Parts: sequence; C-alpha cells; structure tokens
Amino acid sequence: MSFHPDKCYQLPLTRARKPPIANPSYTLHGHTLARVSSTKYLGVTLQTDLSWRMHIDNTYSKANRTLGFLRRNLRVCSIKTKELAYKALVRPIVEYACCVWDPYTDADTNKIEKIQRRAARFVLNRHRNTSSVSDMLDELQWASLQGRRRTTRLAMMYKIQHDLACVRCDALKPVSGSRRSRRGHSQQLQDITCRTNYKHYSFLPRTIRDWNALPTDTVQSPSLATFVSRVSSPA
Repeated sequence: MSFHPDKCYQLPLTRARKPPIANPSYTLHGHTLARVSSTKYLGVTLQTDLSWRMHIDNTYSKANRTLGFLRRNLRVCSIKTKELAYKALVRPIVEYACCVWDPYTDADTNKIEKIQRRAARFVLNRHRNTSSVSDMLDELQWASLQGRRRTTRLAMMYKIQHDLACVRCDALKPVSGSRRSRRGHSQQLQDITCRTNYKHYSFLPRTIRDWNALPTDTVQSPSLATFVSRVSSPA
C-alpha cells in the first residue's frame, strides 16, 4: 500500500504540560509531513491533547445542519415520516463511532442531547416554549442518546468477549474467584487503574465498570440481539 504524502500529517499526542522541545520531522516519499494539532481519521477528529471537544463540536454542527435541512423540506409530512427521516439521517451522525468519543462531562452530554430535543419538536411540530420536550420524548418513546451510547459500548464489549469483533485487547483480564464480588457475575473483569479523567472515562475503563454492574442473565445472553435488548430495556 502506498500513501500520498499530501494526505498524511504528523500529529503528536501528549497531555504533558511541557512537551518535548525536540520534535522530530517525518518525511514520506521525500515530502516533509506537516505538523497539525488536529486531523480527521476515519471520520473522527483527533486532537493532540487527546480531547474530543473538537469532534463533538463538529458532530453537533453537522447534525444541526442536517436537522435544519429536514425542517425546511419536510414541513407538511406526517409524524412517522419525520421520525423516520430523523432516525435515518440525523441520529447516525451523532452516534458514529460513539464508543470512542462518548462524552462524560455534563456540558458535552447536554450539547449532544440538544439535537434530539430539537428533533422531537420538529417531529411533533411543537415549537412553543411552554411545550415540554421531556413529554415529547416520552410520547415518541425515544431513549436518551447518552443511554444509547452506553448500550453501544456494552454491545462492543459483548462482541469482544465472544470473539465477534476483531479487537485484540490484552487489558481485559477476568476477576479471580476469590476477588469476585458476591453480587457480581462470573464474567467480571478487572478494573483499570487511572490517574486522569481522560483515561478513567475512556472506552475500556468506563465500559468495564458498566459491564461488571450488569445482571448475570444479561451477561449470559445467548446472542448479541438478546443482550442489546436486555441492556436497553428499562430496569
């Protein structure tokens, strides 16, 4: 496989307060790669400080533009048509690769939820300030995007545990019988020690905690579809 040098960049990854002064330059086919602070990789915006803020901002803007397009072109359509359009064109934008960038701060979480709240007003055509968006979401039976991201993360963990995904993860270690919680299930995993929130709320440490808290019958689901159904259903 050959790479085009104009489409490749040098992205240093560090959260050190004092990054190394000597930054080496990399060349590809005689072309010195440009050093950038952020770039897209497979549709996900990566930043040099390992923050997902720029990706969340880009996702929010793109989803808002798409929702605005639907509002302009589907003004007189039925509720079912509007709902289908939202689920087909807007929601996939805010859920793409969400296992990786799932936000943990209230500000970022609420920012993404605003997309769905605006979509609920669009679908039901209720734009008055006195209309309750929470009641709209209940009427439409839409789960929160935060809850859907949790289900997606746990579904990925189920795939990893059952070799349904080509992901090799040496960090996943089962808890021995002597250290296993009495209320826990037989497939509990060892927690990952973290010094920073960036790692504490990243995919593996965060999802391991959610995985260990699942009921036994959910973890032992015979299929992925059954597992997702049990995880996403209200307790």
